[in-house]
Amino acid sequence: MPINRPLLVRAEVEGTRGRRIRVRCRLEDEGEPLAEARAAFLHVPLEHFLATPEGRAAGEAWHRRLAARSL
Repeated sequence: MPINRPLLVRAEVEGTRGRRIRVRCRLEDEGEPLAEARAAFLHVPLEHFLATPEGRAAGEAWHRRLAARSL
């Protein structure tokens, strides 16, 4: 694997079905393929996480960080 040089990552959604999302990814060096991967993700609504005390605390901390950046 080349180091200390820019590499290109290409990703595309192959398909969705309900909450499932299938993604294909490819790592390239000047058009030459170096690695390929496929992944499956499950979409979980934000409200699911905000329903817990830990999730609300994390959400509030994230909101404070964003507000601090815009100053």
